[in-house]
Amino acid sequence: MFTMWKGNKLLVPLQPNELFFKELHTKNPNAHLELPKTVSEINRLVPESAQLFAAYDNNLLPQDALFETNFPYFLDVMVMRHARYSAAFKHSHSFFEVMCVLNGSCENHFASQTMHMHTGDICIVAPKTVHSVSAFSDDCIVYNLMIRSATFKQTFLDSLPQHGTLFDFFSHAILSPGSETYIYFKTGKDTLIQERIEEIIDEFNNQQSYYDTLLNSLLINFFIKLLRRHEKDVLVPNPTGHKNEQNIIFMLRYLAEHYDTITLKEFAQFFNYSERQMTRILSEYTGKSFTRLIQDIKLTKACELLKNPEIPIQNIIDTVGYANSSYFYRIFKMQYQITPAEYRKRLFTNEKITLPA
Repeated sequence: MFTMWKGNKLLVPLQPNELFFKELHTKNPNAHLELPKTVSEINRLVPESAQLFAAYDNNLLPQDALFETNFPYFLDVMVMRHARYSAAFKHSHSFFEVMCVLNGSCENHFASQTMHMHTGDICIVAPKTVHSVSAFSDDCIVYNLMIRSATFKQTFLDSLPQHGTLFDFFSHAILSPGSETYIYFKTGKDTLIQERIEEIIDEFNNQQSYYDTLLNSLLINFFIKLLRRHEKDVLVPNPTGHKNEQNIIFMLRYLAEHYDTITLKEFAQFFNYSERQMTRILSEYTGKSFTRLIQDIKLTKACELLKNPEIPIQNIIDTVGYANSSYFYRIFKMQYQITPAEYRKRLFTNEKITLPA
């Protein structure tokens, strides 16, 4: 196993590059290297920094943007431990980055806010999101899982029920353009999640036969366990920049469980909001109205029931709460470009079904 904290005993001593960073930080207190700065600002304040990364590890060379073209062609996942005391330089990626705090604490700076991350916290940072990391303590152990964009979709998004409420929510959260796009999980002292991260790190470091393929499988396992155990502990920034809604996942879950009877008035009252406030929150986080969300949930439920050939389509229509069969057929075809009967047929003939983007 790779070395990490066991109780209060530090098993990862500061490496030569980290000792150099720490000394640089100590000798230049007025430079405040722990605060977000561009690479050019850091180099101007501390000229030695221009060569410090290259002097100790070319892989840690700071850049304003990092690209997945730097990945080895045969790898979809890269793993790197964040260097303690390295300057908090602003940067973005063309890939997805999963920050995993395995011990201690650090700060993750975005344009409008700073996240104080602690042991067990996991932050998925989307491409083009500018951020910087401050890990200025000996006991901070942070690993970054860097994942090609296409691989992230296959491992994270495809772990969710396809085109269900949460799939749409996470898709909107991480694939929509924005200055601050991330998903933040607080897993606390969940040893199972930590073990899954350890497996990924070990596999990457050991590089035994077929490790490139196994890394992808381990990543799927990690995301499924993360979603299964901590879906309720997720924080996603409000895409509009307005105040974050801590209960957004609970709200979507509540809608999915009560879609057949719930009204906007009842839904808003349950969460102590006015109907206008609730409408705004749903629109900001999902890009959809209350009515559209309910419709999507009903159609997703109908698609699940269509997998059972023993259930008549009319019974499915009644089950998902449509009194008007003609209306159901019309909106189903608008959504999927085929009728319910054709959808069912394709399920059992392995024909491709085109779902909405």
